[in-house]
Amino acid sequence: MTSSFIVEMTSEAFAKAAGGDKVAVIPMGSTELEGPHLPLGVDTIVADGVARRLDGEPGVLIGPTLPIGYSKWFLPFSGTISLETGTLIRVLTEYVESLMSAGLRRFVFLNAHKGNNACIESAAHSLLAKHRIRVAMLSLWKLAHDLCAVKDRSIEEGRFTHAGEIMTSAVMALAPDTVVTERIRPDRVKSPANSAFNVKNSLGETEFMDSVQIVFQDIRNVTDSGTMGDPTAASVEKGEAVVERIAEYARAFLQEFRRLPLE
Repeated sequence: MTSSFIVEMTSEAFAKAAGGDKVAVIPMGSTELEGPHLPLGVDTIVADGVARRLDGEPGVLIGPTLPIGYSKWFLPFSGTISLETGTLIRVLTEYVESLMSAGLRRFVFLNAHKGNNACIESAAHSLLAKHRIRVAMLSLWKLAHDLCAVKDRSIEEGRFTHAGEIMTSAVMALAPDTVVTERIRPDRVKSPANSAFNVKNSLGETEFMDSVQIVFQDIRNVTDSGTMGDPTAASVEKGEAVVERIAEYARAFLQEFRRLPLE
């Protein structure tokens, strides 16, 4: 079967494949602290893993996975690599415009790192202002929450957490040798002492009076380990189910996206 991955094509084969209503998928991850039991490249592993399940999907071409995103708040922890927002916006813009030179006009960012969202949004709106194209983003961990954590009773946490049950399960399924199983243990986000603020995650989302707002903090005041949930119930089987449900949704989304007319 012919590969959908651009890096596995010759220049001539790509030129022939890029016509019509094809959709270019751009997988995005990060390199950052993911708890003591998971590798730094969790988001990249998952973005690439989902992308591989899209191989052969009609009308889909898959670009190289970007392994570094915006993770600046995690820089106090060793191994984190981050681009500045301006740098990442420029990378995304030039990535898309390079593919446009071959005739592609539909682009979907397959994003496994919430910290990339703002850069994707900025790049997308700038591109839309200049070009007759379509741009979308699939947020993989949001899909994991919506499709699996909320609906699947086997997910004991009942929600997506950083380095928690869902994330750990996905890595167990996709890259089992990278999981340090003896270091799996629950941990939780820290909130300010003697405060009514209830911090939800590393991005500063904070619940106060029944509304979640943002309180920016040094990451070391939020977490000691990077684990912000309970990964102890994680399993390969759960991870396989999570990745496949995300891929199934992505296939349907991409086919619907292909049908949208160009503005």
